[in-house]
Amino acid sequence: MKKSRPIKKIQQEILRILIVLVSIMTILISIISIVANVKSESKRIDQNLENIAQAIARSQIVQEEIAFDNTQQSKSVMNSYLESLEESLINIDIISVIGNDRIRRYHSNDELIGTVYDGTMPVFQNHDDFIYVTSDVGPSGSQRRAYAAIYDADGNYLGFVLAVMLQQNIHRIILYTVAIHLTCAAAVIFCAVILSKYLSKKIKSLLLGYEPDTFSAMFSVRENILESLDEGIIAVDTDEKIIFINKAAKNILHIQTKQIEGYKIDELSNVLSIKNTLTSGEKYLGILIHPKQDAEVLVDLIPVVEQDSIVGALCILRDRTEYTKMMEDLSGVRYMVESMRANNHDFINKLHVILGLLQMGNVKEASEYISNITAIQQTLIHSIMKNIEDPSVAALLIGKYARAAELNIRFTLKSGSKMSRNDISIMSGDLVTIIGNLLDNAMDSMNHNTDLPKELSVGIFTKPHAMIISVDDTGMGITPENQKLIFENGFSTKGENRGTGLFVVNDLIRKYGGSISMESEPGAGTSFTITLTDER
Repeated sequence: MKKSRPIKKIQQEILRILIVLVSIMTILISIISIVANVKSESKRIDQNLENIAQAIARSQIVQEEIAFDNTQQSKSVMNSYLESLEESLINIDIISVIGNDRIRRYHSNDELIGTVYDGTMPVFQNHDDFIYVTSDVGPSGSQRRAYAAIYDADGNYLGFVLAVMLQQNIHRIILYTVAIHLTCAAAVIFCAVILSKYLSKKIKSLLLGYEPDTFSAMFSVRENILESLDEGIIAVDTDEKIIFINKAAKNILHIQTKQIEGYKIDELSNVLSIKNTLTSGEKYLGILIHPKQDAEVLVDLIPVVEQDSIVGALCILRDRTEYTKMMEDLSGVRYMVESMRANNHDFINKLHVILGLLQMGNVKEASEYISNITAIQQTLIHSIMKNIEDPSVAALLIGKYARAAELNIRFTLKSGSKMSRNDISIMSGDLVTIIGNLLDNAMDSMNHNTDLPKELSVGIFTKPHAMIISVDDTGMGITPENQKLIFENGFSTKGENRGTGLFVVNDLIRKYGGSISMESEPGAGTSFTITLTDER
């Protein structure tokens, strides 16, 4: 079985890579610099030897000594001059003045003065400047020599000057240069080690203490999770540029562009704005947007805060169609349960009536009673199910019918009522809210009215892109003063802060560009008429 290679820590990895990189670069630069410096130093040494030899050859004292070799005084003057000159010179090991008779008139070694020069003789006729530098071997070993010819005022050749620097001293200078460069290279590598440790700690701090492999694995898991969500997720930075978006968000906003990271969010969707969240740092939940005409999306805008500063924001998108479908299903079930509960209560009351008739021996009356109530109930339920195509609205009406029967309220569906789902695309949940609140208010009003009869009628009519809803009751009615206030949030004739139903109804009606009208007479009843449209 193949063993898995252990994961290297970020500090070791950065240290290794940085040291290798810096070492290679430092060595290359050092080699180039050493070669350049050695060549430059060699030229400088040659130039120095040449300048010294030429200066001595042109010295009047030296020329006179070579030309008039008959006074001890002149020799003493030249010797003193050259000795003092040697003391002031750097990197010059030997100075020798040789006459045209090959006799050494001066030498750094006093013992060689007056001896015959047996070394290499210069050939000046091949050099235009009558001076040149070359390498040679002398009594002191390998050396670098500069030859300079000595001429008198008339141009007569008198001899030459020999300026020498030993190779061992040249090598010492080169080694010193190399040592300087190697020291600098070592210092650079040492700084690289320190920097790599600091850099690794800094990067690890930015990675929240995780190693890159762990962080990468976490990132992959996070991305897979975000991509698998049905909710759309969009993350933006402080410049409103998208740094992440999952497939669900692209589908919800109908974005076809494949690579959109880096785009501003308003460049991809003109209905989604996040500027206020980035500016104020406040959350905005449940915002309704319409990416296209028939689509509704709920948006949550959440700021991302790090160390008390906003570093970005998160958009969570939910397709309202799915939530609406779920709500409609749940609403239908709820109203069916309510209908069953009310029917059960009403059924028990009717059984008591039937039992009483039978105990009294009125079999015929009991039979007629059963037939009558069964026919009425079946007729209304059949009418609702036949004419109201929306399951949630139909379930609501059946449930309210059962509740009305429980309260001894005569519930009827107006003649001609017809709701076709092909005519209008208003959300079922909104219709349930509107109709349910009106019916609840009507039954509550009639429940407080002891005078008979108690009647509640509902009418629902649709045509393409339009809908009319009417609710009439014989309840307590609404006074003229209260008619001006019933649509305000919190107002109720039943008590303070209990009235939110009609406020919500009115808000939904405005959402669909509709209108609501009311006729009411205290003690006689109330009639509401609502018009709705899905053309927004």
